Amino acid sequence: MTVRVVHVQGDARRRGLEMGRALAEPIHRSLDFYRGFMEKRGFDAARSQSALEPFRDAAENALPDLLREIDGMAEGAEASWWELFAVNAWEELEPLLLSAPAARGPDRCSTFTSQGPGGTILAHNEQWYAGDAGNVAVVVASPDEDPPFVSPTCVTCLPAVGMNGRHVAQGIMSLTARDDRVGIPRVMVSRHSLQATGRADAVARSTIPGRSGGYAHVFASPGQGFTVETSATRHAVLEGFRGHTNHYLDPELAAGDTNGAPGTRLRMQRLQTLLETDPPASPEDAMRILGDHENAPECLCLHPDRMEEDEAGAVLFSMVCHLEEGRMWVAAGNPCTATFEEIDVREAIGP
Repeated sequence: MTVRVVHVQGDARRRGLEMGRALAEPIHRSLDFYRGFMEKRGFDAARSQSALEPFRDAAENALPDLLREIDGMAEGAEASWWELFAVNAWEELEPLLLSAPAARGPDRCSTFTSQGPGGTILAHNEQWYAGDAGNVAVVVASPDEDPPFVSPTCVTCLPAVGMNGRHVAQGIMSLTARDDRVGIPRVMVSRHSLQATGRADAVARSTIPGRSGGYAHVFASPGQGFTVETSATRHAVLEGFRGHTNHYLDPELAAGDTNGAPGTRLRMQRLQTLLETDPPASPEDAMRILGDHENAPECLCLHPDRMEEDEAGAVLFSMVCHLEEGRMWVAAGNPCTATFEEIDVREAIGP
């Protein structure tokens, strides 16, 4: 599958309009999946709107430009702005949709950073619902406000992982904790931190007050790696190059972790083993790690048990960034079979 690349520029609303117009077909295909997911659980548009209004109010107060970006996407694609907002607040909506004790969907995403003779690398597997497979694009953005960025994303979501013009790269992992609450949707916080200009700015953006819940923001820049773990009200900065999945690594934050799923821990153990015993020395080495199947079915390169199970977890895309060279490779689909294509990032990232 050839990775679709979309170039956008200007203010938030214009960027959203350009994304929506360019990606209208996959946006509607993606929304069909989420609409069916909600309807099977008794959530029509009116009920989801009522449930999400407090989250939209929090976003309006804290990050109004990013709300304009979502609304622009809906207008450009001629789609429901409430449905599009619902996807961007999906991790806030999930506890209402799911009846499992953990009140969450499948484990999602793995990221690692490393530094070797070849330079600094950030690698990421985007693990999400199999029903959204194929609805992926790379956004090359030149915003009015610096810095520009390049980000692979599921088309109905704001860009969240990738690399920006300051050669800062970010991977994102979902986390849940006891202090989850009404607040700024997690996806919007991760989009905000994608434009971090350096370490201090990355921490400040990741920990913006009023968050609904937490993420693990894994950052890398030339010669530097660190992770900001957040919950709704707390955070910790973990130093150095490392891997991360979907549970807290900071001991104090781990005490409030509500994700007891075995998959995240098996993937984390495997990442630690690979990074310690066979650390990646090149982007190709990083791609190989992303495609690892040890501990299947709870493996880094997750495949749904049966392809017809749209609500099962799957890797929708993989990304590898080389920070010193300012290069990015993206595979649309499982990294064990999909081709990693180099994305021309020169327009946004520069030499």
